[in-house]
Amino acid sequence: MSNEFFTDKSVIFYHRSYRIIPGSLKKYLLQVFLFVIPVSIGSILLYPEITRGMCQVAQYVLAPHYPANAIHIVETQFLSFVDDYSYLRLPGTYPTAFFCTVNAVSCVLLLFILRRIETAKPVMIFFMMIVFIHLASSLFFIIFPRLFPYDTTEYSRLYMLQQISIGFFMPMIMGLAVMSLPASLLSRCLVVYSTHLYSLIFGTLRYIVFLYLLKAFSVLYMAVFYFVLGPLIDFVYVAGIYSVFVARAAKKMKGDASVWKW
Repeated sequence: MSNEFFTDKSVIFYHRSYRIIPGSLKKYLLQVFLFVIPVSIGSILLYPEITRGMCQVAQYVLAPHYPANAIHIVETQFLSFVDDYSYLRLPGTYPTAFFCTVNAVSCVLLLFILRRIETAKPVMIFFMMIVFIHLASSLFFIIFPRLFPYDTTEYSRLYMLQQISIGFFMPMIMGLAVMSLPASLLSRCLVVYSTHLYSLIFGTLRYIVFLYLLKAFSVLYMAVFYFVLGPLIDFVYVAGIYSVFVARAAKKMKGDASVWKW
Protein backbone atom coordinates (compact mmCIF):
# COMPACT_ATOMS: atom_id res chain seq x y z
CA MET A 1 0.00 0.00 0.00
CA SER A 2 1.28 3.46 -0.82
CA ASN A 3 2.68 5.62 2.01
CA GLU A 4 0.34 8.45 1.00
CA PHE A 5 -2.35 6.82 3.11
CA PHE A 6 -0.28 7.27 6.26
CA THR A 7 0.57 10.51 8.06
CA ASP A 8 2.78 11.03 11.09
CA LYS A 9 1.31 12.53 14.24
CA SER A 10 3.37 14.03 16.99
CA VAL A 11 0.65 13.35 19.58
CA ILE A 12 -1.88 10.53 19.52
CA PHE A 13 -4.66 10.94 22.05
CA TYR A 14 -6.40 8.04 23.70
CA HIS A 15 -10.00 7.38 22.90
CA ARG A 16 -12.39 9.50 24.95
CA SER A 17 -13.71 6.33 26.60
CA TYR A 18 -10.57 6.29 28.72
CA ARG A 19 -10.85 9.85 29.97
CA ILE A 20 -11.31 10.35 33.68
CA ILE A 21 -12.23 13.36 35.78
CA PRO A 22 -9.78 13.88 38.63
CA GLY A 23 -11.16 14.98 41.97
CA SER A 24 -11.21 14.49 45.71
CA LEU A 25 -13.65 11.99 47.18
CA LYS A 26 -13.66 13.88 50.49
CA LYS A 27 -14.52 17.14 48.72
CA TYR A 28 -17.27 15.42 46.75
CA LEU A 29 -18.85 13.89 49.86
CA LEU A 30 -18.55 17.18 51.75
CA GLN A 31 -20.37 19.07 49.00
CA VAL A 32 -23.10 16.43 48.88
CA PHE A 33 -23.65 16.63 52.64
CA LEU A 34 -23.55 20.43 52.72
CA PHE A 35 -25.57 21.33 49.62
CA VAL A 36 -27.67 18.28 48.66
CA ILE A 37 -28.68 16.31 51.73
CA PRO A 38 -30.20 19.40 53.45
CA VAL A 39 -32.57 19.83 50.50
CA SER A 40 -33.84 16.26 50.83
CA ILE A 41 -34.19 16.58 54.60
CA GLY A 42 -35.96 19.91 54.16
CA SER A 43 -38.43 18.29 51.76
CA ILE A 44 -39.36 15.73 54.43
CA LEU A 45 -39.67 18.30 57.19
CA LEU A 46 -41.68 20.70 55.04
CA TYR A 47 -43.96 18.23 53.23
CA PRO A 48 -47.00 19.28 55.32
CA GLU A 49 -46.69 22.83 53.92
CA ILE A 50 -45.78 21.60 50.44
CA THR A 51 -48.72 19.19 50.13
CA ARG A 52 -51.12 21.72 51.66
CA GLY A 53 -50.04 24.32 49.11
CA MET A 54 -50.44 21.82 46.25
CA CYS A 55 -53.94 20.98 47.46
CA GLN A 56 -54.96 24.62 47.78
CA VAL A 57 -53.83 25.37 44.22
CA ALA A 58 -55.53 22.23 42.87
CA GLN A 59 -58.75 22.97 44.77
CA TYR A 60 -58.85 26.51 43.38
CA VAL A 61 -58.34 25.32 39.79
CA LEU A 62 -60.69 22.32 39.94
CA ALA A 63 -63.53 23.89 41.94
CA PRO A 64 -65.36 25.32 38.89
CA HIS A 65 -65.57 21.83 37.37
CA TYR A 66 -67.20 20.19 40.41
CA PRO A 67 -70.43 20.81 42.33
CA ALA A 68 -70.23 23.28 45.19
CA ASN A 69 -68.40 21.99 48.27
CA ALA A 70 -67.50 18.72 46.52
CA ILE A 71 -63.73 19.11 46.98
CA HIS A 72 -62.21 18.98 50.46
CA ILE A 73 -58.65 19.06 51.76
CA VAL A 74 -57.94 16.09 54.04
CA GLU A 75 -54.98 15.86 56.42
CA THR A 76 -53.57 12.58 57.70
CA GLN A 77 -50.38 11.29 59.27
CA PHE A 78 -47.43 9.99 57.31
CA LEU A 79 -44.43 10.31 59.66
CA SER A 80 -44.95 10.48 63.40
CA PHE A 81 -42.31 13.20 63.93
CA VAL A 82 -43.72 15.52 61.23
CA ASP A 83 -47.14 17.15 60.87
CA ASP A 84 -49.87 15.60 58.72
CA TYR A 85 -49.74 15.69 54.93
CA SER A 86 -52.68 16.87 52.81
CA TYR A 87 -54.57 15.50 49.83
CA LEU A 88 -57.87 16.24 48.09
CA ARG A 89 -61.04 14.27 48.70
CA LEU A 90 -63.29 14.57 45.67
CA PRO A 91 -65.85 12.53 43.71
CA GLY A 92 -64.81 10.50 40.70
CA THR A 93 -66.42 8.93 37.65
CA TYR A 94 -66.66 5.20 36.97
CA PRO A 95 -66.65 3.90 33.38
CA THR A 96 -69.57 2.18 31.70
CA ALA A 97 -69.23 -1.30 30.21
CA PHE A 98 -69.53 0.12 26.70
CA PHE A 99 -66.77 2.68 27.35
CA CYS A 100 -64.46 -0.04 28.72
CA THR A 101 -65.15 -2.25 25.71
CA VAL A 102 -64.35 0.55 23.27
CA ASN A 103 -61.09 1.22 25.13
CA ALA A 104 -60.15 -2.47 25.17
CA VAL A 105 -60.75 -2.89 21.43
CA SER A 106 -58.83 0.31 20.71
CA CYS A 107 -55.89 -0.96 22.79
CA VAL A 108 -55.75 -4.24 20.86
CA LEU A 109 -55.73 -2.37 17.54
CA LEU A 110 -53.03 0.01 18.79
CA LEU A 111 -50.83 -2.86 19.95
CA PHE A 112 -51.16 -4.47 16.52
CA ILE A 113 -50.20 -1.20 14.80
CA LEU A 114 -47.37 -0.17 17.15
CA ARG A 115 -45.57 -3.50 16.95
CA ARG A 116 -45.30 -3.09 13.18
CA ILE A 117 -43.69 0.36 13.33
CA GLU A 118 -39.94 0.00 12.91
CA THR A 119 -38.90 3.64 13.27
CA ALA A 120 -38.21 5.08 16.75
CA LYS A 121 -38.47 1.63 18.28
CA PRO A 122 -37.78 2.69 21.91
CA VAL A 123 -40.61 5.23 21.71
CA MET A 124 -42.92 2.62 20.23
CA ILE A 125 -42.06 0.20 23.05
CA PHE A 126 -42.90 2.90 25.58
CA PHE A 127 -46.26 3.53 23.92
CA MET A 128 -46.92 -0.21 23.82
CA MET A 129 -46.32 -0.37 27.56
CA ILE A 130 -48.89 2.39 28.11
CA VAL A 131 -51.41 0.67 25.84
CA PHE A 132 -50.86 -2.74 27.47
CA ILE A 133 -51.47 -1.35 30.98
CA HIS A 134 -54.59 0.43 29.80
CA LEU A 135 -55.79 -2.78 28.12
CA ALA A 136 -55.40 -4.64 31.41
CA SER A 137 -57.33 -1.90 33.21
CA SER A 138 -60.13 -2.01 30.62
CA LEU A 139 -60.45 -5.78 30.82
CA PHE A 140 -60.56 -5.62 34.61
CA PHE A 141 -63.50 -3.21 34.52
CA ILE A 142 -65.27 -5.38 31.95
CA ILE A 143 -64.87 -8.63 33.90
CA PHE A 144 -64.85 -7.38 37.52
CA PRO A 145 -66.54 -3.96 37.45
CA ARG A 146 -67.39 -3.95 41.17
CA LEU A 147 -64.03 -5.16 42.48
CA PHE A 148 -61.88 -2.15 41.58
CA PRO A 149 -60.40 -1.18 44.97
CA TYR A 150 -59.56 2.49 44.36
CA ASP A 151 -61.45 5.71 43.79
CA THR A 152 -60.33 9.23 42.90
CA THR A 153 -59.74 10.15 46.53
CA GLU A 154 -57.50 7.13 47.08
CA TYR A 155 -55.54 8.02 43.95
CA SER A 156 -55.19 11.57 45.27
CA ARG A 157 -53.76 10.24 48.54
CA LEU A 158 -51.33 7.88 46.81
CA TYR A 159 -50.21 10.66 44.49
CA MET A 160 -49.27 12.86 47.44
CA LEU A 161 -47.27 10.04 49.03
CA GLN A 162 -45.55 9.61 45.69
CA GLN A 163 -44.71 13.32 45.58
CA ILE A 164 -43.27 13.21 49.09
CA SER A 165 -40.94 10.42 47.99
CA ILE A 166 -39.97 12.29 44.82
CA GLY A 167 -39.25 15.43 46.85
CA PHE A 168 -36.87 13.44 49.05
CA PHE A 169 -35.04 11.35 46.45
CA MET A 170 -34.92 13.75 43.48
CA PRO A 171 -32.38 16.25 44.92
CA MET A 172 -30.27 13.38 46.19
CA ILE A 173 -30.18 11.58 42.83
CA MET A 174 -29.35 14.75 40.91
CA GLY A 175 -26.86 15.90 43.53
CA LEU A 176 -24.93 12.64 43.54
CA ALA A 177 -24.76 12.85 39.75
CA VAL A 178 -23.62 16.47 39.25
CA MET A 179 -21.45 17.13 42.30
CA SER A 180 -18.63 15.08 40.77
CA LEU A 181 -18.57 17.07 37.52
CA PRO A 182 -15.91 19.67 36.65
CA ALA A 183 -18.09 22.75 36.90
CA SER A 184 -18.46 25.59 39.37
CA LEU A 185 -20.10 24.82 42.69
CA LEU A 186 -22.72 27.50 42.02
CA SER A 187 -23.78 25.97 38.69
CA ARG A 188 -24.00 22.47 40.18
CA CYS A 189 -26.10 23.69 43.10
CA LEU A 190 -28.36 25.60 40.72
CA VAL A 191 -28.97 22.41 38.74
CA VAL A 192 -29.95 20.52 41.89
CA TYR A 193 -32.19 23.27 43.24
CA SER A 194 -33.82 24.11 39.91
CA THR A 195 -34.58 20.42 39.31
CA HIS A 196 -36.21 20.20 42.73
CA LEU A 197 -38.25 23.35 42.07
CA TYR A 198 -39.28 22.01 38.67
CA SER A 199 -40.43 18.74 40.25
CA LEU A 200 -42.67 20.68 42.66
CA ILE A 201 -44.22 22.81 39.90
CA PHE A 202 -44.57 19.90 37.50
CA GLY A 203 -45.97 17.68 40.27
CA THR A 204 -48.66 20.25 41.08
CA LEU A 205 -49.68 20.73 37.45
CA ARG A 206 -49.76 16.97 36.88
CA TYR A 207 -51.89 16.53 40.02
CA ILE A 208 -54.46 19.00 38.70
CA VAL A 209 -54.53 17.57 35.18
CA PHE A 210 -54.82 13.95 36.31
CA LEU A 211 -57.62 14.65 38.77
CA TYR A 212 -59.52 16.54 36.09
CA LEU A 213 -59.06 13.70 33.58
CA LEU A 214 -60.21 11.11 36.13
CA LYS A 215 -63.43 13.09 36.48
CA ALA A 216 -63.86 13.74 32.76
CA PHE A 217 -62.97 10.25 31.49
CA SER A 218 -63.38 8.04 34.60
CA VAL A 219 -60.99 6.14 36.86
CA LEU A 220 -60.33 3.71 34.00
CA TYR A 221 -57.16 5.72 33.27
CA MET A 222 -55.90 5.61 36.85
CA ALA A 223 -53.49 2.72 36.25
CA VAL A 224 -51.76 4.49 33.35
CA PHE A 225 -51.49 7.73 35.32
CA TYR A 226 -49.97 6.03 38.33
CA PHE A 227 -47.68 3.37 36.86
CA VAL A 228 -46.50 4.98 33.62
CA LEU A 229 -46.98 8.75 33.85
CA GLY A 230 -45.90 8.97 37.49
CA PRO A 231 -42.28 8.65 38.74
CA LEU A 232 -41.17 7.21 35.40
CA ILE A 233 -41.82 10.55 33.72
CA ASP A 234 -39.99 12.38 36.52
CA PHE A 235 -36.81 10.53 35.63
CA VAL A 236 -37.21 11.65 32.02
CA TYR A 237 -36.83 15.34 32.85
CA VAL A 238 -34.09 14.55 35.38
CA ALA A 239 -32.13 12.74 32.67
CA GLY A 240 -32.83 15.60 30.26
CA ILE A 241 -31.59 18.33 32.62
CA TYR A 242 -28.54 16.26 33.54
CA SER A 243 -27.71 15.61 29.87
CA VAL A 244 -27.89 19.30 28.96
CA PHE A 245 -25.70 20.25 31.92
CA VAL A 246 -23.10 17.57 31.14
CA ALA A 247 -23.01 18.48 27.44
CA ARG A 248 -22.46 22.17 28.18
CA ALA A 249 -19.79 21.43 30.80
CA ALA A 250 -17.96 19.02 28.47
CA LYS A 251 -18.05 21.49 25.59
CA LYS A 252 -16.77 24.30 27.78
CA MET A 253 -13.88 22.31 29.25
CA LYS A 254 -13.01 19.95 26.41
CA GLY A 255 -9.64 21.62 25.84
CA ASP A 256 -8.67 21.93 29.49
CA ALA A 257 -5.92 19.38 30.13
CA SER A 258 -6.25 19.90 33.88
CA VAL A 259 -9.81 18.53 33.81
CA TRP A 260 -9.67 15.63 31.37
CA LYS A 261 -7.01 13.03 32.16
CA TRP A 262 -6.05 9.79 30.44
